[in-house]
Amino acid sequence: MRRRLFLASLPAILISVLVVTAFVRPRLLPGWLSSLPRSVRGLVAASPNAEVVARANPGVVIVVAKRAVRQDASLRESAEVTEDDIEAQSAPDSTGLQPQRGTGTGFIIDPSGLIVTNNHVIKDADRINVKLADGRERRALLQGSDAETDLALLKIEADKLAILPLGDSDAVRVGDPVIAIGNPLDYEYSVTAGIVSAKGRKVYNSAPFEEYIQTDAAINRGNSGGPLLNLTGEVIGVNTVIRVDGRGISFAVPSNVVRRVIAQLRTQGFVARGFLGLQPQNLTPEFRDGLSLDQDQRGVLVVEVTPDKPAARAGIKPYDVITRFDGRVIHSQDDFFSFVANTTPQRDVEIEVLRGKELLRLTATLDRRPDDPDSSRPVTPSPLQQTSLKLGFAVRENTPEAQRTLKVSDAHGEASRGVLVSEVDPLGAADDAGLQVGHIILEANRQPVGSPQDFERIIEPLKPGGVLVLRVSSPRQKIISFIAIRME
Repeated sequence: MRRRLFLASLPAILISVLVVTAFVRPRLLPGWLSSLPRSVRGLVAASPNAEVVARANPGVVIVVAKRAVRQDASLRESAEVTEDDIEAQSAPDSTGLQPQRGTGTGFIIDPSGLIVTNNHVIKDADRINVKLADGRERRALLQGSDAETDLALLKIEADKLAILPLGDSDAVRVGDPVIAIGNPLDYEYSVTAGIVSAKGRKVYNSAPFEEYIQTDAAINRGNSGGPLLNLTGEVIGVNTVIRVDGRGISFAVPSNVVRRVIAQLRTQGFVARGFLGLQPQNLTPEFRDGLSLDQDQRGVLVVEVTPDKPAARAGIKPYDVITRFDGRVIHSQDDFFSFVANTTPQRDVEIEVLRGKELLRLTATLDRRPDDPDSSRPVTPSPLQQTSLKLGFAVRENTPEAQRTLKVSDAHGEASRGVLVSEVDPLGAADDAGLQVGHIILEANRQPVGSPQDFERIIEPLKPGGVLVLRVSSPRQKIISFIAIRME
């Protein structure tokens, strides 16, 4: 028994000795550690953060969203809170379009390839790519998104995927340590650590059922959509918002909200929220006195009831105090909005109402919120996704006249060699690989290219999934380089 107690207390004893030595005789610390047995050194040196990161990293992905915009399109207005990192990647092509590239983070939640990220990372994207921790890249399809919680669900086709489990955000306490993994400013798989600074925070105030987790873990542009982890490796939040006017103030969507939203996005592609049709207001000491209520009375005061809506049909009236919704106690209007919104439409709910001194139990059948997205709206692919360019780019004869038309110079004396790239699909694999209008293709798959006909003959045998390796001259950069393009 004593031996077990000693062994159980050994880590604490070692850590105590370590701390004392570090302060009293810091120069002795390295030599003392090296003299310990290997098993004990491992015990002392073990880092719970490092273990969590090692397990979680394979389940984190980099999300790249591309949008085709007009050359004169204005950039997104700056806001109090930042979203994803957007930058123009190349000059506009002959159609006057140029790609914008937004980067963010995501994490895998299911072996079938389901990935959670932020809605603002992929909003209005014409093409979404995902890069896995092992270097694989996949095209992602949007399964559904929810602007209210800024969440989106993607799907990729891949095997041997690492999964990150969703934890219980309700069990998280203020002060608990947390770890964030993401892609800040394109520094892939950056790790930061901090604590839970607060729970139930509101950021935009326009969404009454917001309940963000606040953390001081460093979050920057590109972290959006990445996981906020507890020390058991569970996702307890999705990093979403940062305050640019402060430091160490970031916000994450709680995992329990994520779980509810993703369940609907997975089955129907959108989130349907309940609607009762009334305007509530928080109770104050003055309202309690003026309405002859007990000072400890909880609930929300009904200000207005919309005619012909669920609340009116259930018999709720102005001046009623709603104390419970479907069995749950209401403390504030935030509680009320959250309970109603997170209840599916067409469901019958019991509402407890205090009218004067009388306690009533009414039943209402919820409607769907009027501002919810229309699930019947067809999703039409971008015209650029229907491009007729076989490889996502087109070529023409390389002549001085063609170079003048495309405003490129003969930097390497290549006017009589190769073919000239005349058009690049801003959303295609060629653009991803770095091919640009004005590049001169000298060789394709190790074969010299003398004309567009030569080039067509070389690429004819290529199949989807195959790779085209080009040796190109870049007049603008005055270099010759290789570019590899995977056929789609």
